[in-house]
Amino acid sequence: MKLFPEKLPDEIREKLRDGEEVIALAELGKSPCETPGVLVLTNKRVMVRAKDGEEELALDSIKEAYLKTYLNVCVLAVRLDGSVKSLAVFSKSRFKAAEKLATLINNIVIGKVPYSILKKSIIAKRVPVRKRLFRELFARLKPAWPLIAVSLVFAVLLRILDLVPPYLMKILVDEVLVPKAHLEKLYFLLGMLLAIFSCQILLNVVKGYVNTKLNLKISRTIRYQLFHKLQRAGIIYHERFTSGGLYARIFDDVGRLQSLVSNTLERVVINASAIAFIGALLVTLSVKLTLIVLLPIPVTFLAAFIFSKFAPIYYYRQWRKWSNVLSAVSDSLAAILPLKVYRREREYEQRFLRNHREYEQSQISTYKLEQAFWPPVWLVFVASSLLVWLIGGLDVINGALSLGSLIAFATYMWEFYNPIFGLIQSFSELQRMKVSLERVFELLELEEEEGGSYSGKILGDIAYENVWFTYDGIHYALKGVTFKIKAGQCVGIVGPSGAGKTTMAKLLLRLYKPQFGIVKIDGVDLEDYDLEALRKQVAIVLQDTPLFNASVAENILVGKPEASPLEVMEATKLAAAHEFIMKLPEAYDTEVGEKGAKLSGGEKARIALAAALIRNPRILVLDEPTAMLDSLTEDRVMEALERATENRTTIIIAHRLSTLKFADKIVVMDGGKIVEQGSHKQLLERGGLYAKLWSSQLKALTRQEAIALDR
Repeated sequence: MKLFPEKLPDEIREKLRDGEEVIALAELGKSPCETPGVLVLTNKRVMVRAKDGEEELALDSIKEAYLKTYLNVCVLAVRLDGSVKSLAVFSKSRFKAAEKLATLINNIVIGKVPYSILKKSIIAKRVPVRKRLFRELFARLKPAWPLIAVSLVFAVLLRILDLVPPYLMKILVDEVLVPKAHLEKLYFLLGMLLAIFSCQILLNVVKGYVNTKLNLKISRTIRYQLFHKLQRAGIIYHERFTSGGLYARIFDDVGRLQSLVSNTLERVVINASAIAFIGALLVTLSVKLTLIVLLPIPVTFLAAFIFSKFAPIYYYRQWRKWSNVLSAVSDSLAAILPLKVYRREREYEQRFLRNHREYEQSQISTYKLEQAFWPPVWLVFVASSLLVWLIGGLDVINGALSLGSLIAFATYMWEFYNPIFGLIQSFSELQRMKVSLERVFELLELEEEEGGSYSGKILGDIAYENVWFTYDGIHYALKGVTFKIKAGQCVGIVGPSGAGKTTMAKLLLRLYKPQFGIVKIDGVDLEDYDLEALRKQVAIVLQDTPLFNASVAENILVGKPEASPLEVMEATKLAAAHEFIMKLPEAYDTEVGEKGAKLSGGEKARIALAAALIRNPRILVLDEPTAMLDSLTEDRVMEALERATENRTTIIIAHRLSTLKFADKIVVMDGGKIVEQGSHKQLLERGGLYAKLWSSQLKALTRQEAIALDR
């Protein structure tokens, strides 16, 4: 399925009306269970073109789009006034495409997402087509240029030395061995060969050292640039890639680029130069035989052209399969505790094996493609070499060519062919490396977080003005959110899971940018704030904040590296964490383990809270601050929070409504929209969603108390 396609079939373009644009175009009939045709979603209607006819529905007439799933297919259907209409049948393998179509239709007809926002959010997700990749790569490797030049010089010198022995052998045969004379030349030629081989050994040692330094510099340069980009890029880009895919790009792909510069580039330059130089030598020995040697060249160019059309598809597939293997490993290691608890080890082992087998199959398919092209080409070269021996041998017998010249020509012929074989191999490697280049540059070209220049002191007024936001360009987490918070207020945000509560908090720190609308602090658009100044004065404690594999004190100092030990202790006391920290084996110097594995969930939450409070932020955002705390600890933390929220704007996101007992105002969200606002008492009197949530929690508490009394 194509979203906002740049090129449209003529028959579709002719059907468009004034002001009508194509949002999505899905080809049907890709599997036997699909009816051949095409489905087109525009900003005004849905069109379905099939062999048996054409039909269309205005978006205004559609109430809802949904999917009906069956054994091997799913059907995209829409509800109209009093009827249901099936639009298209998709195979189960295309379920996600059908789901995207249904979501896009519902965004327009139910969510009332403005078309301009929908278009902007989808187009923003597109990955730009990158050209001149190799030129851009070498521009980024400017610090390594001197080493590249030195390495190429040594490679050229070694190649020149490789060409001298065959010529010396010609002199040896024609002037010493055949006439059985000039014995002094024998010693001279042997001395020359010894000197050449000694120089080659010495140059190889020096070149090996230069290449080692070059490889290290290339890997460090590119990997640092990638790491730097990932650190500076927005959170939304991190969520686009799997961990396995990122590891593959940073390590495997950069390794291939390192090989490209230090090995493939050298071979291309040397082989191309050798072909030109040796070709000239062959002409001086025999023009007729040189023409025979050149016969396979057109076949090689034709095969290379055809190969370049097919190879990227296979290499992309192989790269994706390898990323899946790495993802299986990284995902299982990251979730090793639940895997152990729920005994899912075998499932992930099977997933690893399945992904690895798919990778093996893709590699075998790639190998078959390569072997379908190049062995026939090599056979043409062999036939050409045999023809040279046939015609050259006849010339020697007839006295038209000396034996030494034929031996030298045959030796140089393979010295001529070997660079061509090398270029063929390099061409195949370049197709593979082009895929790696595109993967690497997809990261290197990510947009870095950019802020404005405003760095004034924050007072704490917050305003959301008609804010729309989507993570993937399709599903909207926030839909036209508008509300205000006065400086110093404590506001609670509640609602069912997926209502958009945490998304609002993340927008406040400029971790994401809304597709439409404005978020302001003290009347200043967040786009205008300097990011460092903003995040020094706004702190957020997420529901599950992972800790660093460092000491307790170091994890708290993340919030304020220059803080004194006294400030650290004050923050931990405010977060009700000082008491349990002092009971740890080494108190504040205790290592917390990977992601805080040595601490309980509640202890980790309190350390994360202390890291936020140590900054003394003007705005504090707490996402489920007591979700992992027991009742006794919750009471202490809530008392501490009540003190901590004085004279600062505080937003508390909570499912446990008792957490909001001291909030000045409560905002209720559902489906990405604000459905209610008011105090606890006002919301209960209205009998809306908040009242239902409160009633539900009271019932649950009553049941727990009844069970406890029965026991």
